[in-house]
Amino acid sequence: MSSADQPTLNATESQSPRDPFARARPTDFHWILLRPVSVLRKTIQPETLAQVATTRERIGNLELYRLQIRLDGEQWQEDGNRLEVLVDHSRQRVRFGPSGVRIAPARRGIAGYLLARLIDWCQRNVPEYVVTPMILDDQGLNEELQEVRRKLLKRAGFDISFNPDAPAQGRAQTSHLQHLIGSWNTERVQPIEPGELLHQLREQEAAQLQQQRQLNTLQASLESYKRNDIGHRFAIGCLIVFSIFQAILLLWVVLR
Repeated sequence: MSSADQPTLNATESQSPRDPFARARPTDFHWILLRPVSVLRKTIQPETLAQVATTRERIGNLELYRLQIRLDGEQWQEDGNRLEVLVDHSRQRVRFGPSGVRIAPARRGIAGYLLARLIDWCQRNVPEYVVTPMILDDQGLNEELQEVRRKLLKRAGFDISFNPDAPAQGRAQTSHLQHLIGSWNTERVQPIEPGELLHQLREQEAAQLQQQRQLNTLQASLESYKRNDIGHRFAIGCLIVFSIFQAILLLWVVLR
């Protein structure tokens, strides 16, 4: 589901030529934190924020639940970086997609997070529905990407099988929706809840106020030291002048 964890999902059922959800737009947004990725103690991908847009719309017996993601500071992609599930209430089936989806950046756990959220939504809303098998096409993917995709789907609870006559063609399926696992790698992706975000902001504000108070105290001490230093310099200067005057006076008395 990404260049490194980006399975290509294809439904066995043919899609309608006309997309009934072509005009569907996001209705909700939330943020996630992508943890930094390190190799041999060297950070190759820094910590960053990403925004997830949620689209939920129902037309007749069809219902769409879509998740689309973008990194902070980037533009939304029209077709990329998204996963969705299409629910057919008349046939009581769900289909994961879209086909050929690619999610970037790679190796950040984004695909696993989006897939887990889709599974969790299905299990809460249509737990008795049947999952349409997904056709996996390995053509165009190297062995590493194929292995990453299989691990991702297996971790989510899908059974992977391949056609002996067409080794590049596989199938991901499950006997029941409740057999799927709606979890992700929390060490790589951390959702940011509004309450938690406000709590973190308050903690940062309190820390900044504490630092400001300490800075003000240090500045006041520094100003006091400066004033004392000026006074000391003035006193020392006066003593030096007085000492010179006395030395000259003593010399004059001796010479007289």
